[in-house]
Amino acid sequence: MRLVLDASVAISALRPKEPSYQAARARLRRLANGDDLAVIPSLFVAEVAGALSRLGFDPAAIEAFVGALTALPHQVVTVGSKRALAAARIAVATKLRGADATYVWLAAREGVPVCTLDREIIARGVAACQVIEP
Repeated sequence: MRLVLDASVAISALRPKEPSYQAARARLRRLANGDDLAVIPSLFVAEVAGALSRLGFDPAAIEAFVGALTALPHQVVTVGSKRALAAARIAVATKLRGADATYVWLAAREGVPVCTLDREIIARGVAACQVIEP
């Protein structure tokens, strides 16, 4: 399955006390095994790295983790000014935060679901794209 991977899933997959830990780990296993293919906006890299750093993860481990999720065959999509305006339209239409709207915009653009644990994306993103949980 091709999908947009939201940072919430990647972060939860490294936090055993999270309620969705097992589901998030299973989704990342499917990505690692090639059963799923991730399409990821470039902001995912900074978003995941920053969150894991704040949680106390080792910088080298963060780099390896993010590197594995963004390596081929997964696709990282850069967001320039035209794409940012398209994501802004999604933000206005759905009342999502900018980063969340970027994931939803990318899913709508690619015609694939966004995989997330973010309650706002789950509730509001469905106005623009298919939303699935891990």
